[in-house]
Amino acid sequence: MSEGHHKKRKEKQRLVDFPIIKPGIAEHVLCIQRQHPIVFVTAAILQGVIALFLLAALFFIAFFLSDLQPFNNGIVLVDIALVIVSIFSVSIIFTFLTWYYQFYIVTNKSIIHRYCFRIAGPFSEIVYAERMHIRDIDRSPPNLICDFLKIEDVHVHFRKLDREDPFIFKTPEDAQEIEDIIHDLVIAARKGTYVDK
Repeated sequence: MSEGHHKKRKEKQRLVDFPIIKPGIAEHVLCIQRQHPIVFVTAAILQGVIALFLLAALFFIAFFLSDLQPFNNGIVLVDIALVIVSIFSVSIIFTFLTWYYQFYIVTNKSIIHRYCFRIAGPFSEIVYAERMHIRDIDRSPPNLICDFLKIEDVHVHFRKLDREDPFIFKTPEDAQEIEDIIHDLVIAARKGTYVDK
């Protein structure tokens, strides 16, 4: 077994053992993933660009419009710059924690999207096995960059009577694994057998 595969398996086991993920009676976690790290990286870069733009604008005003009040006071400029950097730092930490504590979970009895880090408190979107009359599963990249990097969303479509909107795994780390496991669950449900992994 390669070292990379061993590391990936160890990380998945760590996720399964996460204290906030508590399967029910006779429920077993088959797959648990976060969103792809590119989601956090992209958001962090965007926030960094905005912060740099604001700092550049501030220093432009300081050097070229220094006659205006209160921009002729160096202490005020430093204070504003510190506020911008502080807001950026808090925003990056919040974005990271939102990404880190958000999970897509597939068990033998349900599919779950769990948000654990929210101002309003934890939230879960759950579809239970008895309501999993899956009509179709498809994968598609949300944008050109994700298409190039082979990062895809997984859309799970249900019968109209069960659920109008699809359950969407947005940019998971391994879309193929999720599709394969859900496909196996559908086949097992039709045969009346149990899926384990």
